[in-house]
Amino acid sequence: MPAPGALVQGRYRGLEELGRGGMGLVLSAHDETLDREVALKVVLPQMMASRAAVERFVNEARSLAQLDCRNVVRVLDFGEISLPVECAGLPFMVLERLHGEDLFSVAAREGGLSPSRVVRYALETCAGLAAAHARGIVHRDLKPENLFLAVEADGSECLKVLDFGVARAPGRRPLTLEKAGVGSPGYMSPEQVEGSKAVDGRSDIWAVGVVMYELLAHRAAFVGDNPQSLCLQILTAPVVPLTEVRSDLPPALVYIVERCMERDPDQRFANVAELAEALAPLDDWSPDSEAERIRRQLDATDQVEVSDVRRRTSTPRASGRAEVRRSVPGSRRRRTLSLLVAAAVFLPAVALLPRVSRAPELAGARAWSVAAVQQAKIAWHSARVRAQELWAKTDDRRGPGKP
Repeated sequence: MPAPGALVQGRYRGLEELGRGGMGLVLSAHDETLDREVALKVVLPQMMASRAAVERFVNEARSLAQLDCRNVVRVLDFGEISLPVECAGLPFMVLERLHGEDLFSVAAREGGLSPSRVVRYALETCAGLAAAHARGIVHRDLKPENLFLAVEADGSECLKVLDFGVARAPGRRPLTLEKAGVGSPGYMSPEQVEGSKAVDGRSDIWAVGVVMYELLAHRAAFVGDNPQSLCLQILTAPVVPLTEVRSDLPPALVYIVERCMERDPDQRFANVAELAEALAPLDDWSPDSEAERIRRQLDATDQVEVSDVRRRTSTPRASGRAEVRRSVPGSRRRRTLSLLVAAAVFLPAVALLPRVSRAPELAGARAWSVAAVQQAKIAWHSARVRAQELWAKTDDRRGPGKP
């Protein structure tokens, strides 16, 4: 492995170890070419004998390269080490350097988190998942350790979804046996435990629910002595209700967590946008804009079409809600407001015309009414022009062919 101080590919100087997993090592590093901090992820030498492990590492880099979202860690470079020679042949990827800690560490230090914080973290997770799901990528390994609370340069926090090592992406062959469950025991959905081929974005929604449960209750939803015991609990054991663990939780949030953790995928939220819309009223930061941003991210037409599985499993109620939201974007609300303002100027003048025209003693008023009508017409025309400009600007931002 690259030693501290080693210059990888003549560009990335390794500094210190940040973390180590079963498949790779992550080092903090300095990009000598662009003078910036980065993270260097390298496949462990002992994993090179496993073709599946190497392919999984490559697939992770490809998945991350497709996702342009602030809530997903960014990949900056990828390749195979040639220098230093003692590390030659090891695949590596360069990631953005994050400062902060994962949600597992946050919860271990602080205990049960407040409902508002859990809602915020869940919404940001949904934003990252929306970018992936719109590309047909299912994460399949969401857990507190893979949700990183990064501190940005301005001091603000931004949650980043990490580790797409076992993600399923369209067009890529499975790297595991058909009946083998993929993911972390304790967070896998029932269909993952069963090794079902029908694993889709709703499995990630299950994991979001399990993570929210753990952050709120300060205890895992499923506890077992070994992976087999955990998997059996996921399939059959009842979960201790959140209300028995914490009595201060909003009923709406308890309902959301329980619905995410329905064993039948059809009973969960149909997609992360629907989950975000349910969470939005509980968000103390930006209840409407965040859910709308996630909906736009998930439905972006310049990305891969939403999977047939998700379309088939959307309930009529959920589909109707999505249709209503898409039919009333912000630009239409602005146009409607412009027309109402114009109507407020125009209609009173019209209502006064009959009375003014029948009053011979109000000759001066008739002259005023003519001027008022002219001004109302001008205001009406200006309002229409302004509404058309707003509509055209929105269409330009969406691009040709976008809904």
